[in-house]
Amino acid sequence: MINVVTAIIPVESEGFQAIAELRTQPIGKDYVVAEAALLKRAGDKFSLIESFDLGVAGDDTAYGMVMGSFLGILGGPVGVLVGSAAGALAGSTLDRADAIDSISMLEVTASKLYDGDVAVIALVDEEEPAFDAALAKFDATVIRRDAEDVYDEVTRAREVETELARLAFIEMRAEAKAERKALREDRAAAAKARFQQLAADFEARKAADEEAFDKANEELSAVLREKYADVL
Repeated sequence: MINVVTAIIPVESEGFQAIAELRTQPIGKDYVVAEAALLKRAGDKFSLIESFDLGVAGDDTAYGMVMGSFLGILGGPVGVLVGSAAGALAGSTLDRADAIDSISMLEVTASKLYDGDVAVIALVDEEEPAFDAALAKFDATVIRRDAEDVYDEVTRAREVETELARLAFIEMRAEAKAERKALREDRAAAAKARFQQLAADFEARKAADEEAFDKANEELSAVLREKYADVL
């Protein structure tokens, strides 16, 4: 059976050791590791540390795409949402095997992989649970799902991711439109204030010119009256 197996390992050095051993010896008794990756959680984000791929699954098959899609979802916006919501699933409820089996691989991985923990995620062809023997030496919580089920899960998650991107674009466009409108209003208000100031300055200069003209006329009249007082 082809499974996606997640081994959550609290000790980071053991996670590095586990993937190194799988890389050098991917074939064991009743199992073959086609791909494996080491993932680390920091806060609500999941990052890929290292990986290897034997190329046996093929990139053009569901099995070939499932690992990349699974890791891509966890590392993207949906992974952040799943990670931030994981607290609601954590605790004693998820300690029951039946509860772990009832929720998605993305959810259980995000719920059981705590901040600072690492996980080895592998695409394995195995006679269940043969692959567990490769992890027996490590303090690991092992979760497995049929690869077809995980493929269906990440396909749905991709649809959610696409919808999130669409909504984000709509929101970004609305914000940009609002920003442009505010900028236009600010420019219009600044221009209006400038024209009002120019008009006020013009009126002030006009009034000052008229006052100066009237004063000059008065002074000229006074001079003329004084000069021609005998005539007048």
